[in-house]
Amino acid sequence: MSQIVGRTFGIDFIYLDLILVSIWIILLLVRKRFKELLIGIFGYVVVMFTDAVIWYTIKKTRHIEIAGNVIGPYLFLAYFSFTYGVIMFSFAVMMFNRQVSPLEKILWSAFLFLGWLAIGLISQHIHWNDTEIYIYRDMTSSRLGQILMAIIGYALILAWKIISEFTDKFPFNLMKTVPYWYFAVLIITGIFIHFSMESTLWIAQIRPSDWEVLLTNSLLEFNTGIPILFALWVTINQKDYKYTPAVEPAEVDVALAPPVQH
Repeated sequence: MSQIVGRTFGIDFIYLDLILVSIWIILLLVRKRFKELLIGIFGYVVVMFTDAVIWYTIKKTRHIEIAGNVIGPYLFLAYFSFTYGVIMFSFAVMMFNRQVSPLEKILWSAFLFLGWLAIGLISQHIHWNDTEIYIYRDMTSSRLGQILMAIIGYALILAWKIISEFTDKFPFNLMKTVPYWYFAVLIITGIFIHFSMESTLWIAQIRPSDWEVLLTNSLLEFNTGIPILFALWVTINQKDYKYTPAVEPAEVDVALAPPVQH
């Protein structure tokens, strides 16, 4: 079955989207979430390469139709990759960050969803620039690759976790403090990120109503990268995942015993 993932919007949506990502970056700086911002910039590079080079240039599965050609395709993809790359990637690692409180994570999650919903709805009711843009991807031949990438990614970090049960050597010991149930958190995080984007576009009538696309994209799109992002985050935040072996009571007694006088 064909899987065409498309959206139609005006230039004014771009203005609002740029305002949203600017606020997002300012908040990251105010909250001193510098690592998250750097990961977000890294995300921009990844998304730009994937969209502009692989999908648009090589595979030609990305299609862009801009009324009057007021924006070139690569300039458009530079904008498009920046807003989603920065927000999605920085949000994902924010959810991994053990130094961020649950309340703050909830607030960021609300801002992610409501921010995307707001710019989608507002763009349908203002008329700064209604020049129409229609973009779409033909994902029919890409789904199997996404499924395999997600399965392999999660299998590798699961193997990392299992090996950590039998050795204290670096880098395996970094996964000792990660419980098995946390893999469900990773999957849910990946689903939430893309569901937020898909559902808000759908509600704003920017994305055509298609349950299959909504469910498939929400499940797969960002979960292909979550295992890589989590592995990267653990590696650059080793102190948060450092495993300290428990000291046996007998060892404690010996350590605390007064020195023998001769």
